[in-house]
Amino acid sequence: GLFKGYLKISEKCQSCGLDFDTIRSDDAPAYFTIAIVGHIILPLISVLEFSYNLDFWTHLMIWPLLTITMTLYLLPHIKGMVMAILWKIKRGKV
Repeated sequence: GLFKGYLKISEKCQSCGLDFDTIRSDDAPAYFTIAIVGHIILPLISVLEFSYNLDFWTHLMIWPLLTITMTLYLLPHIKGMVMAILWKIKRGKV
């Protein structure tokens, strides 16, 4: 597998021996994750606020938890996707 931890990349692929050290995603996954989560959460906050006029404490209970959950779920998936795209670009197959 690609990961040996939550975001820790293995040194090599167990199947084909591909060296993952040559594929560096750097900060791109974090930027994409922030953009995606922000584009989902902010409209939801606006819709619920203007539709139901929720109490401040209700917002405070919902949005941080949802934001953190979405971020932690999406980050490894986006990192894997970015690394796959970078690998395809290096191979010249895009």
